[in-house]
Amino acid sequence: MLLLKHPKTSQLIEINEFWLRDHCRCGECLNFETNQRRYDVLDLPADVMPLDVKYEGLNLQVHWSDAHQSNYDLDFIFNSQLERLIDRRSKSTNLTPWNRSIILQNERHLRFPLPQLVSSDNEVRSLVESLVRYGIVFIDDVAPTANMTELALRRVFPLMKTFFGEMWTFSDNPDHADTAYTKLYLGSHTDNTYFCDAAGLQALHCIEHSGSGGENFFVDGLHVVHELKRRYPAAYDVLCRVQVPGEYIEKGEQHYHTAPIIQVNPLTQEFVQLRLNVYDRAVFNTIPQAEMAEFYDSLRQLLLIVKDNQEQWALKLLPGSIVLFDNWRVLHGREAYTGSRTMSGSYVQRTDFLSKARVLGIID
Repeated sequence: MLLLKHPKTSQLIEINEFWLRDHCRCGECLNFETNQRRYDVLDLPADVMPLDVKYEGLNLQVHWSDAHQSNYDLDFIFNSQLERLIDRRSKSTNLTPWNRSIILQNERHLRFPLPQLVSSDNEVRSLVESLVRYGIVFIDDVAPTANMTELALRRVFPLMKTFFGEMWTFSDNPDHADTAYTKLYLGSHTDNTYFCDAAGLQALHCIEHSGSGGENFFVDGLHVVHELKRRYPAAYDVLCRVQVPGEYIEKGEQHYHTAPIIQVNPLTQEFVQLRLNVYDRAVFNTIPQAEMAEFYDSLRQLLLIVKDNQEQWALKLLPGSIVLFDNWRVLHGREAYTGSRTMSGSYVQRTDFLSKARVLGIID
């Protein structure tokens, strides 16, 4: 291990020599055009060692036993350590957990008229920033057609193609084996629990509704998970650990995936994803019967928080407004309805959502 000292903060860290050699950022080691490494780990001697180490301000110069010369920015080295990552994450303030009263106080931050989005890159950035912070935004002043829905969404993100298509329009016609394609009540849930990688964002636009009912409701899974951890820590631990299977079956399609209902970052323990859909659950065979009672008790405690009136934000989706929400965070549902109701929508991949947020400087 190599002991390094930061000249400004006097902080000391121990660095593995091979890690340091592997992170040389010179043009021989890193392709500046592609931002990819030029070599395989096996190209470096396993016993590579620093022969000479010199400090020049915030620059570290290392002459290696493989005859390579490296120059490092000390801030890069210190900021690349796990401890700094955890510290930065713990101080992050770009997420706002919400219940109904909190989101109603902040609704003005969630509305983005389409004409401004089309004409202003700053408006696009503000939309993505609000989407990161609250997990839900609205694009207003959109003509109630599938084509205009698609135009509005593509202004911000590329669309995700699934067996539903890139864009989809649905009513109560049974085009797919999904409760959404009925007039029935649909409880709070996230989509795609049967996919290996569930959609990151979901968009919905009411094209027309000539009957009654059909009010939508949204629940912030981030707030719900925080409440579960605070009130019932044992239940939280169970739902972070137990693999729950989900499936989707129709003619020509059979999707299946297992994952915990609550996913956290294993390094920082931060909330990452809520996968909760009581409709898509497959045969539950991932734990012994002796552990079933503890699991179902834990799931019930989570669902009771989700169904709490204080957690549910109910509103009527009207033609002209697209709702765009984080499918890894925000649960959605709807009341039963009568009459004719047509919805248009789409998915966005999680990686495309996060890439956009990083490019715009909203997240690391």
